[in-house]
Amino acid sequence: MNWRIIELRGDIFFNPDFDIFINREVEAFCLSQHTHDFIEISYVEEGSGYHYVEDQMIPIKRGDLFVIPIGTSHVFRPSSQDNQLVIYNCIFRTCLLEQLKSVICESTKLHSLLYGSSPSAKWLQYQDKFDKFLSIMHAMFREYLKKGPRYDFLMMGQLIQVLAMLQRYECDGSMVSTPTNNMDDAIQYINDHFATNLTVQQVAERSFMSPSHFQRLFKKTTGVTFMQYLQNIRVQRCCELLKSTEVSIQEAANQVGYQDMKFFHSLFRKKTGVTPREYRRSTPDLAFRMASM
Repeated sequence: MNWRIIELRGDIFFNPDFDIFINREVEAFCLSQHTHDFIEISYVEEGSGYHYVEDQMIPIKRGDLFVIPIGTSHVFRPSSQDNQLVIYNCIFRTCLLEQLKSVICESTKLHSLLYGSSPSAKWLQYQDKFDKFLSIMHAMFREYLKKGPRYDFLMMGQLIQVLAMLQRYECDGSMVSTPTNNMDDAIQYINDHFATNLTVQQVAERSFMSPSHFQRLFKKTTGVTFMQYLQNIRVQRCCELLKSTEVSIQEAANQVGYQDMKFFHSLFRKKTGVTPREYRRSTPDLAFRMASM
């Protein structure tokens, strides 16, 4: 299936004379997966949930930090309607990259991501173990809201501090690697076949493991159980269908793998906090929400 991915343009966020923007957003299921023409540094301040990046679903928690370049699609989702997921989004125009060349070492993955013509990764993830980035994000957000004298210079300095620290984190092992065990193929198989009648037994056999061992390794790798992962990706894809097509709610449910409509409605409401019909009628625009902060 092809899912609608919207493109966000920096013109709706940036002031004409300043190339950095930051907001503090309470994430919800109403946001669309998107790409953008600017660079984004996202920081999980509070809560837990999932970061859908390209075709992967990454469990996230407080202290996770992501660098998302131009062209990589992503969206944050809370784990449920009862869990508040709060994200700092710091974005900056690509024109700043020329000024930042002296800050970012050529030998780092960060340099490859931001300057490389064909970087080895489409995003980078770090874990802020001692709240060092959190304090900078707080300070940067306050500066942006107050816009006191020379706030633009202060925010530029704070952005430079974040980028310099990311390279230090890369050197000392605080960068989070994507899974390298044999869960990779299993996760990709689930992502490709989520709409079919998948079972733990079936995916475990493909991975040459017993179901019990597979489930232990799967949860260790992803942070969630097999069924939670499957339900999350199905609800996520259903949300995209409800936003981007005119198919009926039942057809949307069927397309993502649910035939039992009573169960589907209950699960959808549990995950998103609204019914599928309410979701389709009340979806706000992501760009408006971010720009209005």
